Amino acid sequence: MSSPDLVVFHARITPCAEEETRMGRIEELATIEDGALVVRSGKVVRVGESERVLSETTLGPDTRLLDAEGRALIPGFLDPHSHALHAGRRIPEMQLRQEGKGYLEILQAGGGIQETVRATTAADDAAVVRDTRRRIGQAVACGTTTVEVKTGYGLTPEREMRLLRLLAQVRRRAPITILRTFLGLHAWPLGTEDRPVHIAEMNALLSDVAAKDLAEMVDVFCEEGVFSPAETLSHLAAARAAGLAIRLHADELRPSGGAELAAEIGARSADHLLAATDEGLRAMAEAGVVGVNLPGTAFFLHEHPLQAERQRAVGLRAALATDQNPGSSPTFSMPMVLSLAMHMAGFRPAEALLAATRNAASALGLEGTHGQLAEGFAADFLLLDDSDYRVLFYAFGMNPVAQVFAAGRSIAHDGRLTEEMRQWMDS
Repeated sequence: MSSPDLVVFHARITPCAEEETRMGRIEELATIEDGALVVRSGKVVRVGESERVLSETTLGPDTRLLDAEGRALIPGFLDPHSHALHAGRRIPEMQLRQEGKGYLEILQAGGGIQETVRATTAADDAAVVRDTRRRIGQAVACGTTTVEVKTGYGLTPEREMRLLRLLAQVRRRAPITILRTFLGLHAWPLGTEDRPVHIAEMNALLSDVAAKDLAEMVDVFCEEGVFSPAETLSHLAAARAAGLAIRLHADELRPSGGAELAAEIGARSADHLLAATDEGLRAMAEAGVVGVNLPGTAFFLHEHPLQAERQRAVGLRAALATDQNPGSSPTFSMPMVLSLAMHMAGFRPAEALLAATRNAASALGLEGTHGQLAEGFAADFLLLDDSDYRVLFYAFGMNPVAQVFAAGRSIAHDGRLTEEMRQWMDS
């Protein structure tokens, strides 16, 4: 057997390999007090006590050794919901909401998502790719090693296909894992009158998306005033027929039946859920649908408070994500999301860390390869600047991630990206 590429030792390791991952059934997370992690060919090959692992591991001349000096070591964060592919910002919209305008009111008046559609359509391809990579770089500096990126700022078949092509460019030679979601039904395109015809065109597009390997997943903004459950079902059925995984924005602003629909059709996840009914959450839990929580959005929009106890009561598998987008959650920081989840929504630290790692991997279909530190899993991990992983919740608004590793390679250190990351961002 070949020698390892990297051995990290004297780390306080929380592998997030617990069998139970449902809200309300998670106690404390197992931790190896003086642990070592062995990496070969981008994967974890061993995790255990430092003394034993070091004595039983044959090092090679090129094996890198890293003494963690007692710092906490956890899996890298997976961000399962982002809208990083876009141009422009929406700072004036923030002030409109402060003056009493609602999110849907702004959207229906031609602002909101429509404003970003205009900016993205007007931007040249190179600028969109560059800006998206820079946003992902900011996320990496905060500990994200896997990110999902949606389209959704095109809204017509032609513009959405352009965004898929640009997303393929974004992913090229990326040092981290980037998954792609088609979100053609993100809002109603201005100037289009016939809803059934438009949705049929978007449905027909999905076979081409799958055949050209342009996306892994399909999402729909299922919300009153956006797309109905019936329209959502039509599109997601077409996605499933094309072989694409299905997810949906559900019950963000009002109870619209999105959680119930996600359970009925066996979606991979339903995201937002601020206004979901207890019955909908229970149905999701029973169907094994992951509930992706976006506390940054609730914070920024001043909408319904996210309530962990409702998800805990039904045993939902909960994930956390940034919802990074220019209008309702302009943040790249998973540590900030974890802090908001605890202090505003009542997540316990153990629940929140699993939600940002193992359960987030499940929302992305990566539960067998990412989100925990176990033999055969991706060597995506973080060293924190403290021995206690709960510093993530304590130091809100700060970045307690000291070092970021993807596939066993260091890609960020003390908030600064490595040369490999910077070259990717600028290429």
